[in-house]
Amino acid sequence: MKVERFRALLPAALVFLIAYALMVSSAVRHSSTVDEQTHLFRGAAYLIARATHFHDVHPPVGFALNALPLLTEPDLRLPVDDPAWAEGRWELAAGAFLWRDNVDPLRLIFLGRVPAMWLTLFLGAALFRWGRQLGGRVPALLALMLLLFDPNVLAHGRLITNDVSLTLWLTLAMYFYWRWAKTDRSRLIVGLGVALGLAAATKYSAVTIVPVLVILALWLGWRRRSWRPVGVLALAGGIALVTLWAAYGFAVRPFPLAAVWADLQWTLDYLQQPPITFLLGQSRPGGWWYYFPIAFLVKTPLVTLVLLAAAVGVTVLAVRRRRQPSGMDWTSCLMLSLMPLFYFAVSLVGPFQIGYRHLLPMLPFVILFTSISLWGPRAATSVRARRAAAVLAATLPVLSIVVWPNFIPFFNVLAGGPSRNWRILSDSNIDWGQDLPALTQWADEQADERPLFLSYFGTAHPSAYGLTFIPLPTWSPVPEQAPPNRQLYDTRDPAPGRYALSVTNLHGHLLGENGDLFARFRPQEPLAVIGGSIRVYEVVADGPPFALALAGLTPGALHEELTAQLPGNDRRVRWIDDAEALVWSLGGSWLATAFAMPDELCRMLPAEPAIVSEQQTLFWLPQSPDLPWANQAATFGDTLTYRGAQIYPADGELILVTAWDMAQSTDRPLKLFIHARDATGQIVSQWDGLSVDLSSLQPGDRFVQRHRLTLPEGPPVTLVVGVYDGETLQRLMLADGQDHAVIEQR
Repeated sequence: MKVERFRALLPAALVFLIAYALMVSSAVRHSSTVDEQTHLFRGAAYLIARATHFHDVHPPVGFALNALPLLTEPDLRLPVDDPAWAEGRWELAAGAFLWRDNVDPLRLIFLGRVPAMWLTLFLGAALFRWGRQLGGRVPALLALMLLLFDPNVLAHGRLITNDVSLTLWLTLAMYFYWRWAKTDRSRLIVGLGVALGLAAATKYSAVTIVPVLVILALWLGWRRRSWRPVGVLALAGGIALVTLWAAYGFAVRPFPLAAVWADLQWTLDYLQQPPITFLLGQSRPGGWWYYFPIAFLVKTPLVTLVLLAAAVGVTVLAVRRRRQPSGMDWTSCLMLSLMPLFYFAVSLVGPFQIGYRHLLPMLPFVILFTSISLWGPRAATSVRARRAAAVLAATLPVLSIVVWPNFIPFFNVLAGGPSRNWRILSDSNIDWGQDLPALTQWADEQADERPLFLSYFGTAHPSAYGLTFIPLPTWSPVPEQAPPNRQLYDTRDPAPGRYALSVTNLHGHLLGENGDLFARFRPQEPLAVIGGSIRVYEVVADGPPFALALAGLTPGALHEELTAQLPGNDRRVRWIDDAEALVWSLGGSWLATAFAMPDELCRMLPAEPAIVSEQQTLFWLPQSPDLPWANQAATFGDTLTYRGAQIYPADGELILVTAWDMAQSTDRPLKLFIHARDATGQIVSQWDGLSVDLSSLQPGDRFVQRHRLTLPEGPPVTLVVGVYDGETLQRLMLADGQDHAVIEQR
């Protein structure tokens, strides 16, 4: 008997193993998606510090389950000293927790994904058990295959989100109520109540099951001529409230479940400003009623759609002929069909039309309805039709293996193929920030010296995945962005290089007023498509490379008349922050400035500018001017060479202009200091700063920096100059071991 049972369960075990292998192997190949760092942080804060002030959007159970493996990390740190912790700013606190305060963020992400995968397998086990009790081993096995090999389930069943956990609790709640209706066992009421409580403590959308259960209770009461089903549901509701209260630590101040009410109120207020939805090339807040019907049609595997259509068809025919659904009784049919129908109807008018993942709670019911209707012992289908449907269902594992590891951007053939599906949906339907490792691998394989520009949609740090890139404009939560005054991108004439654009940013609906920032790339054929979520385009140079110093401007802010004077789009930009510095490059350079330069620097510029337009001035600087006073050579830390200084006395103050040569490129945030010291070595006046971005300079570049000091009256002073790191405050040393060079003794 045990051998026969083992053989019966062996195919199901094989399905579990293959599905788990697909999830694990794809999870390690994908970067942290948009919501994962926040969910993981909330869970860790809840479990370790009992912090509940980050639960504004969702209750704690879902992300607490995901964060359980983090309790095994002995050196895990929470950003409790960060102001974002005290202020409840979960976006900032989550970023600090994952990418700043802990050594191995990629390990933490994987650990957080493990419970999600186990919950997905648990969901499959629950569906398999329900299927066996409804229709036997074959319908249960086929339902298990349709669920665990669905690319959408494989995609979100391995991520640190609460979508699959909500699906599990709703499925268990309906199963326990169905099982109670069949057996009348009292212990199932506890299971129903706990499942409902866990669903409510996972996501507020769990409330959609309540009207369904009420209808089912009234239906059962009418069939039985008894109020007991309603009473059972009320008792289960009480158990659910206690379970929900337990998730919040049985807090009683100012009253029981007050925290739940506060979080729910925050969510209701948040829903008053629905997110922007993208569909079929258009976007608007709140979306369209037909968003989810289209998403369901193009994202659900065609196999599942065909089988569902067949199940509905045979069920309708069976009802018309036999007055009973195909494969099951009326109570089971209502329980399997009413929940997905109601949930789908609510989704049509809901404000969160941003992803197929919000439809996941429907799938177990849809799939179980399909399998029992087609393969159940009382199914209104012929043996030949059952076999044909089973063969069709068996193609789904093959599809999942072919799609691996790119489950998130899966679309069926109704979408029109990869060249068209990215124009249909956005966000978590196709691009959720998951393909940084694949982009890094692609960039490494290219061995291309041209720059890689990146507009990334996500919350992960691209550098954590080994990617070297130049940041392009993107949505505000993304880390590692370029400051606005350092943005190289010019929509009119982008610099040559490779442009890696996340599909969501390419759509532009989350870029606010800059929605059409990358519109020029949309009709172009990409150089490569990375994992389905990142499209890489190529921009070629239309002229020779040239140096361009920008003072208070960006390439995109240059007036068209100035841009027309430049020799092309291959700009090698040097950044100047204000009117206190100038830069020259070997072979000559252009200078575009929005500032009025002081007299001390104007003397170093050509007498006539190349062009002036709308308070912007363009100069051609053929070479560094002859500076007789720049005759020294003191190199600080092999990086900056001090060439000398010119002093301009003024009433009560001193103006200096120092000259520097770039000896070696650096990304360190270096700064200059000028100190006026008295005879005892005490600093009586000083200047600190730097108006040039050294990371943009190249060896051989020269810059001058203007300084202003106020000198006290009295004994003579000595002026010294030096260089230090703006973050560590460590001074750079000269070859003779000194940390400064003497400018003059006055």
